Amino acid sequence: MLLTKYLEAIVEASRKERRWGFKILVMIAGAVVLFVVAPSALFFAGYALETWLLSGRSLQVAFAVVCLAGGISFVVWTVLTQMMVGKGTPMPVAPPRRLIVTGPYRLCRNPIQLGAMFYYLAVGTLFGSIEIGLVMLFLSLVIGGSYHRFVEEKELRLRFGEEYEEYRRNTPFLIPKW
Repeated sequence: MLLTKYLEAIVEASRKERRWGFKILVMIAGAVVLFVVAPSALFFAGYALETWLLSGRSLQVAFAVVCLAGGISFVVWTVLTQMMVGKGTPMPVAPPRRLIVTGPYRLCRNPIQLGAMFYYLAVGTLFGSIEIGLVMLFLSLVIGGSYHRFVEEKELRLRFGEEYEEYRRNTPFLIPKW
């Protein structure tokens, strides 16, 4: 099965020591996907859905700027935590070498997705409308949540075993506990 091979490849990649040049390169590629490719696709999906289904701009812009700043800050905090504490990156080919349960990971298990969702909400609202932003947020929740639940969690169980299971039992999936 394709998923099994993908999980095996990630587990194998986690065992390799990677140079920082490689880590930075895959981080740049991941950032392009996270901040350009994904929001573009979600924006066009949201725009199309708004055009088909749905018919104070300054308040929307203010809301979007707050979401943009918060989302990017949360993603950056998470990436720095992965690099400094986990000695890796968010990219599956150079993942953290140890389970991270501090920083943003003490609030929820998927802080990058949470930050990205706010970023997508902001992008959709700034360049389209609040409706497009909400569609982008919802689509990123469904797509990202499905990936984390059905792929990433299996991979983390394979790499970290009971340590991850205990963390999973005590930390919310996405909505932070403050």
